[in-house]
Amino acid sequence: MNRRGRESRAALLDAGRRAFSDRRYEEVSIAEIAAAAGAAVGSIGYHFGGKYELYLAVHEAVFEDFWDRLQELRGSAMERLTLGFGIYLDFVQQHETALIMTPRAGADERLLAQHERHRDRLVAALLTEIVSAGESSAIRIAMDGWLAFVEGATARWLTEPEPDRAQLQSLVLAAGFATVQTTLALDPSITLTSRTIAALLDPTGPQQRTEQRTERSETS
Repeated sequence: MNRRGRESRAALLDAGRRAFSDRRYEEVSIAEIAAAAGAAVGSIGYHFGGKYELYLAVHEAVFEDFWDRLQELRGSAMERLTLGFGIYLDFVQQHETALIMTPRAGADERLLAQHERHRDRLVAALLTEIVSAGESSAIRIAMDGWLAFVEGATARWLTEPEPDRAQLQSLVLAAGFATVQTTLALDPSITLTSRTIAALLDPTGPQQRTEQRTERSETS
């Protein structure tokens, strides 16, 4: 593909990303995407194969941007986990959940497979961060379940005035630590990485802050 073709494809992808972030798939026309990109309507079919294929390409581009942001993170496990969840919320809010969260019932199999692939990728990254030895199906199931909790809690948070963003972050991170500890109790063969142990023992971590709030409420 020559430079002009690459630029045309990139412009269509960007226009599609803006359109699908704001409205549902069926509310967006290929004519408006092409017009926003300054391209001919037929160029969508040429570069992507059709409207739905462009939609899938937009999802893939959003996922890759999300991964690029995560891979740039530095610092302790606790810092990266906190910042990573903040990036996740930024993407969810920017795209109104449509392009980053797992689609609900009725979604096309190709779209579901795409989300599943990136979800598995995220689970694998979490396991690399958390487990140094003894990886089992229990910890993989636990992390996959925790990600489902994160999505569900975030979806509800977007429709409710409370809690605020910081409280949501503390909630999901504390749930993540509790999930790891419960799984470790059920499967002692699992060995945690030193960075995960440090995060669990961090006095500023979400689980410790939750326990401190509980203790204060009980004594008040």
